Amino acid sequence: MSVPATVIAAGGVVWRERRGTRQVLLVHRPRYDDWSLPKGKLYPHEHVLLCARREIEEETGLRVVFGPPLGVQRYEVRKNGGTAPKLVHYWSAQPVDGTAFEPNDEVDGITWFPVDEAREKLSYPRDLDILDRLDRVLPVVATVVVLRHAQAVKRKDWDGKDTLRPLSSSGMDVAQRLASVLEALGVDRLISSDAERCVATVTPYGALIDRHIHLWPEISERGYEADPDGIRGLAERVWKPGRVTVICSHRPVLPALTRELGLKVGKFATGALLVAHRLADGRIVQERFHSP
Repeated sequence: MSVPATVIAAGGVVWRERRGTRQVLLVHRPRYDDWSLPKGKLYPHEHVLLCARREIEEETGLRVVFGPPLGVQRYEVRKNGGTAPKLVHYWSAQPVDGTAFEPNDEVDGITWFPVDEAREKLSYPRDLDILDRLDRVLPVVATVVVLRHAQAVKRKDWDGKDTLRPLSSSGMDVAQRLASVLEALGVDRLISSDAERCVATVTPYGALIDRHIHLWPEISERGYEADPDGIRGLAERVWKPGRVTVICSHRPVLPALTRELGLKVGKFATGALLVAHRLADGRIVQERFHSP
């Protein structure tokens, strides 16, 4: 007997501050007559962050940017006459734009509640666990997104200078999709190696938000090989209070770069990213994402 496939979903705790009081947004679903956190299922091949953003917008009318992760729910749901495991990812989310909410068959009402009232209103204990984690990851002082460039043309297929080696066609597609992921994270500052494959990876997002890309030769392969100590002291320049900074570099450079930034070192596939949030108490909350 085959095991049912896990249902993957994503959502967020959407919050705001009003007159010194933190409020969170809950949705009412008429089908279940419950109050819950906005969430929904992934489309095939959809990036989990983009799913969370799409579902929140569909259910509330609000576009959000994501902060630190708030954990994962695991429970059973009915599926095809039986049950299947469900996995729901949640993030802290703040509204940045939106339209007037329109009730529909799935969600017929949304309401902002002070956190204490939201705890009383939520219908499921599992949602309380996620809500209670919000306090543990706020406030965020600064955010850094460490990114390996998307797939480039292979070295053996390129006759020019390595620093000019461009992205492959699939790499260009990834760069376009990355723009939506970086937008969901609220990135507002762009740093890149001066190599073409790195610059091209963040160019679509730079064009989307009309921001200049700061080129740092010291985080290129060539620059790092010439002077491995050149990355020392970069952390202070990267971690900017109140900013969400993406820094795009290369596989040979990333271990030393992540150490310099005070982050856990790990392997990066092309187009993969590490998102790190520095909290007011000095802790760093980080998570990894595969290439979109």
